[in-house]
Amino acid sequence: MIVSRHCCTKYRPLVQLALSSLSILLVRATQSSPVPAFIFPALVDRGGASHHRYSSGGSLKMGLSGHVLESPSAERNKGPINDHILSPTVFPRIKTNASDRDKIYALELAAGCGVHTTHFVASFLSSTYGKDFGIEWHPSDPDPEARSSIDARVKIAKLEDSILPANSWLLGEGGGTSCGEPSRDKGDSGAILGSNKGDDAAYSQYHDYFDLVLCINMIHISPWEATIGLMNCAGKVLRKGGVLVCYGPYKVGGTAVQSNLQFDAALRSRNPEWGVRNLEDVIAIAEKDGLEFLEKVEMPANNLSVLFRKR
Repeated sequence: MIVSRHCCTKYRPLVQLALSSLSILLVRATQSSPVPAFIFPALVDRGGASHHRYSSGGSLKMGLSGHVLESPSAERNKGPINDHILSPTVFPRIKTNASDRDKIYALELAAGCGVHTTHFVASFLSSTYGKDFGIEWHPSDPDPEARSSIDARVKIAKLEDSILPANSWLLGEGGGTSCGEPSRDKGDSGAILGSNKGDDAAYSQYHDYFDLVLCINMIHISPWEATIGLMNCAGKVLRKGGVLVCYGPYKVGGTAVQSNLQFDAALRSRNPEWGVRNLEDVIAIAEKDGLEFLEKVEMPANNLSVLFRKR
């Protein structure tokens, strides 16, 4: 049986960025570079909210400060994820599991442009948990532009003591990245040229190392093999009792709200290997890698936060 609860809906976006195309033109103009035709957004409607997808880097766009990329969707969901999942549920569980230590360890897979990275770490350090524990945060994304953005944001936020430089671990065949909606040029959701296999050897030194693994908005915009790779990675690198948090849209019992079904069709039309996944299938894969399903939490914009625990 799938356990469900609801988070507060006050963060539901009320206004979309109607001038997003113009804003991109202005950003590109300030960088003195021509505006390629492929940066104009395609709009995918989900529950009355149009989400901007770019064929160069998904919903990310270059910010005014050089290597810093921006993600409107990450800006919208960083608050709900932290305030209704990490702070009240995940960190208390981790605190209990790490009672004999003074630091906790987190891995953020498919970290995108770094909006979540800096927000979550800054929020942790300013919370009561930050008074008792330090934090070592490992952001990861196979996209080099995303990694540059993560590192730039960390430097701007002066969080280098808590956040390591972004790594480039791949997950499964082709990898996965949250800035692949659709992915950069190739339509293969974050695959890096010359490499198409998961980096098990790269994270072998981190087996049983992390208290938390976090993966936001990757599963539906990457091949199924990336989800298999995600669970395989989490099953190996999490400590016993550690927590995996996955966030994004899902089907439950083979169906979903109409907006998510439309979103699923739109994703599959762009890349037949993408799509809104059945939650039961994701749970089954996780179970094979020693990850016990804990609960699902309904989030704004018809998304779910899905929590697993390492046995």
